[in-house]
Amino acid sequence: MKRLVTAVVLLFLIVGISCFSLFAQERELGELNRLAIELRQTEATGQLEEKSEELFRLWNEKERLLVLFVRHDVLDELTVRMAQLPSLARHGEYGLFYSGVDVVLARMEDLLEAARPTYRNLL
Repeated sequence: MKRLVTAVVLLFLIVGISCFSLFAQERELGELNRLAIELRQTEATGQLEEKSEELFRLWNEKERLLVLFVRHDVLDELTVRMAQLPSLARHGEYGLFYSGVDVVLARMEDLLEAARPTYRNLL
């Protein structure tokens, strides 16, 4: 009987931790995704540099939690991409800037999709 209770408690613990990690990733990446979409829709003006610096600052804050759930190579790639954005905006490289934002959005969407417990992800 003790083994059954222990197994049930462990099962609920594993399900609880999984739900927490999914909720945390959805919340953190969703906020970053909204800011990146807003940045993508901003016209090529002086606000691009400020908004991209804000996105990078927010990314550095959120990355501390995401590092617990996501592979580090993906996070490092996103960090490099986001670090380049303010410089691209500052120097007027708008084509590279918007393509960099598109890559960031695509990678964040991939992270969100990989975190969701879909049939495809479970196989």
